[in-house]
Amino acid sequence: MNKKIFSCLKKRDYLNAKVFDREECVRYGEWFKSQGFLSDAIDFFAKAEAKEKLEELIPQIISEGDVFLFKKIYQALKEKPPKEVWEKIGENALKLGKMNFALKAFQEIDNKEKIKEIEETMQAQGLYIASQLSLPFLKPENKKLKKKK
Repeated sequence: MNKKIFSCLKKRDYLNAKVFDREECVRYGEWFKSQGFLSDAIDFFAKAEAKEKLEELIPQIISEGDVFLFKKIYQALKEKPPKEVWEKIGENALKLGKMNFALKAFQEIDNKEKIKEIEETMQAQGLYIASQLSLPFLKPENKKLKKKK
């Protein structure tokens, strides 16, 4: 397969098509996986309902501490990850410094001790907690946005 396999619009159209070739869809997923585009690979494997291909990605996603892709895989599988797997991905994310991912993983299993520990660490490091952002440019009262009379 060539490097310019899909534009974003062609990919969207392919993934939204009602009629498709399952084997071709899996091949596209494999290609995206080989190029390191795991989110795209998950999209194609999900479209092809290639459960085994989605499950093959789980160990890599856990080791990378990528909670976003982890949730995406389990949504495609229509399953809930077990608590111990959430703990593992949370610990890996924490070790890798992916604090918001770690926080999200421990929130999913309501581990209050870890949540508190991560929030305190993030605050001490001056990091933002994604769910608690209150940035001034997000507020509608921004003076730059007001109409001039």
